[in-house]
Amino acid sequence: MKVPFSLYVHWPYCTFLCRFCAFSKARVPAKGVEHERITSALLKELRTSLAPHKDKVLQSIYFGGGTPSLAQPRNIAQIIEAANSLVPLASDAEITLESNPTSAEVGKMRDFKQAGVTRYSIGIQTLNDRTLARMGRLHTGAEGLAAVDRARALFPGKVSFDMIFGFEGQTLDQWQKELETVLKHADNHMSVYQLTVEPGTPLFRDRNAQRVVLPSGDLSAQMYESAVEMCTAKGFRHYEVSNYAVPGSESMHNVGYWQGRQWVGIGPSAHSRFIDPSSNQRISSMRLPDIQRWAQHCEKFGHGTAKSTVISDADAKQEAVVFGLRMLDGITDRRFASVSGGQSLKDYLHMDRVQQYVDDGYLLWNSTDAQLAPTERGLEVIDSILIDIVP
Repeated sequence: MKVPFSLYVHWPYCTFLCRFCAFSKARVPAKGVEHERITSALLKELRTSLAPHKDKVLQSIYFGGGTPSLAQPRNIAQIIEAANSLVPLASDAEITLESNPTSAEVGKMRDFKQAGVTRYSIGIQTLNDRTLARMGRLHTGAEGLAAVDRARALFPGKVSFDMIFGFEGQTLDQWQKELETVLKHADNHMSVYQLTVEPGTPLFRDRNAQRVVLPSGDLSAQMYESAVEMCTAKGFRHYEVSNYAVPGSESMHNVGYWQGRQWVGIGPSAHSRFIDPSSNQRISSMRLPDIQRWAQHCEKFGHGTAKSTVISDADAKQEAVVFGLRMLDGITDRRFASVSGGQSLKDYLHMDRVQQYVDDGYLLWNSTDAQLAPTERGLEVIDSILIDIVP
């Protein structure tokens, strides 16, 4: 059986820069995007990066950003076709493209489907128009819902959207009403994130200058718990800390990250994690963040890699547990053994502390299957638990 593999494609441009976003991105230049040059650089990097992995099978492709729906559909098709020619796509491969709900991007949905995209992810974030404007978004809440409805008609069963809670001035009642509304439009998947204040963002500077006051930790916890309760009541399973899906509709690409699947990332700032076929070492790499420097390196060297390091055995084991326990299904000994050289979870973890969390209702330990998983209660505080149980 061929090893499943994933591809992440980073499209770096945005028409607007959200005040809370810390992802690598740049505003669309006044002279416009050099679509053919960016696509050519992506294709060069794709060919260089996928060539060593021809014996694998592509389980998923994810176009993220930035705002990849600003790309030309024909360029998206070129990348999909080139990837498939190097590493064959699985028969059930998932190909996701992120989008904002502005009219220009929504209007291209059908073309993206014809290009090969099979799954559509829309950044609604909030239905509050005032908050959207304050955060730098160029769409309304109504336009967000309309984009979801249009996507559902074109990609039935394959539409996701993002919601964020914890904005300034947001109350629990307002959040619950937003959730109630979006759940009426939801397809089979949604992501729900707490607003995070990342260093270097305008929101970070506003908070430090006390121009913004965000909800308290207790109120944010109530908002999180409301999302779990309301989404579950509508038939969604809370399968990962920030993700909900009708069973069977989980994001194949993101599950691959949490379960330790190998992937290659192309585009400015894209990350990769894979086993080098020539050395059999686990490799972590990152592309150059500056768009022009990255493109120049791709044109000259065939890739824009900024740095590449060998992942130590200790880091690989830690990552397997940290990512695995973000999911309600947790991690099994079998999966852990693939990075631990045969060491069991019981031998690796602080099992006395694990047992205490089991007794307190935060973790589940299935001794028959040697599987460790968080409970719903444990998923809410999993970061604190991991600090305690991982060596």
